[in-house]
Amino acid sequence: MGYITLSYALEETSPVHIGLKEPEMVHNNQIVDGKGYNTYLINVENHSGTHVDAPGHFVEDGKIILEYPPDELVFNNPLIVDIPKGPNELVKIWDISKLDFNDADCILFRTGFEKFHSDDPEEYLTQNPGMSPEVIYFIRKNLKNVRCIGIDCVSMSSYQNPKSGEEVHVNAFKKSKDFGEPLLLIEDMKLGNVQNENLESIMVVPWQIKGIDSAPCTVLAKVK
Repeated sequence: MGYITLSYALEETSPVHIGLKEPEMVHNNQIVDGKGYNTYLINVENHSGTHVDAPGHFVEDGKIILEYPPDELVFNNPLIVDIPKGPNELVKIWDISKLDFNDADCILFRTGFEKFHSDDPEEYLTQNPGMSPEVIYFIRKNLKNVRCIGIDCVSMSSYQNPKSGEEVHVNAFKKSKDFGEPLLLIEDMKLGNVQNENLESIMVVPWQIKGIDSAPCTVLAKVK
């Protein structure tokens, strides 16, 4: 067994959702300037890079990310679902209606769009695929073991379909007697180098910052 990351390292050139401040890392103290140590100032929005959205992102009384204990951020039955999508396309209900999810507790949607993450950041940010609200509704209503979903795009929301994207998040986070527990959403994942037959479990490790709704995170995958 070993571990790999399904998340990107955060850097100043990381593509972030349009409207967010670009990451900034300032070398504050430097050994080469005569200081005895190196330190950095890190200025990023909490939805930068690979990050995990908690219900408090869209729901006023929703849980925030640090209200999840560590054991609720470990998923022992993750499933990668390959649903190739082109620019601005949404994952639709017919894409998943005949799939066998077994007892999955985390579904990772691999659209293939991560190829633009480094090669064409503008395409990655402005033409990204996303989820349809109906898919989230289906998961919440019919797959109540699922506690988390992830995607290899900058957001679950297609940039060109903002109204639909808002509904996606509300469907994921709202409480309803007909639904399972609210979902966690992992956005901007790196899924290209892992296959289901090698995937044992995943662990989501968010930045430990009190009071914020969601946070950048490291996603560790235990692999064979």
